Amino acid sequence: MQRWPDELMRFVEQQAPLYIHLAAALPGAAPFVCRGYGLSAELRESDRIRVHVLKSQWARVAGLLREDQPLAVLATSGLDNESYQLKGKYAGCRASSEELAPMLDRQRRIASLHFPHLVSLTNVKPSDCLAVGIDIAVAYEQTPGPGAGSLLAERREPS
Repeated sequence: MQRWPDELMRFVEQQAPLYIHLAAALPGAAPFVCRGYGLSAELRESDRIRVHVLKSQWARVAGLLREDQPLAVLATSGLDNESYQLKGKYAGCRASSEELAPMLDRQRRIASLHFPHLVSLTNVKPSDCLAVGIDIAVAYEQTPGPGAGSLLAERREPS
């Protein structure tokens, strides 16, 4: 049984440039947001995604993490501004060099077709990044329009 709605599955698997932001905040404080350079979704098998961020920015995010504190990810399609916010719990991080290399190449190729002057924004080395795991609990539609901010799906425990 598929755990997440079709539109979210289609979105994370599409061949379009994605602009990704990872955010964390202490209670009552403004969030720190950093850019993601890749998104690995394991949503067909589990609730986990991995956001690939620069190690230098992860150091700042990690300083804001507390036990059971949520992380938020905003992912936006560069073609039509379709976007979703995913919130969940931190699920560890690991080096991302091997899995990120083909993803960065694909993002550069796709971006060069649509936005040739913005390709330099994805010019990072995989060895400079970490893959941050997040077990997603809730997804919100963020696409501008009447549905913006509405709950798309919530993880439900299997019965």
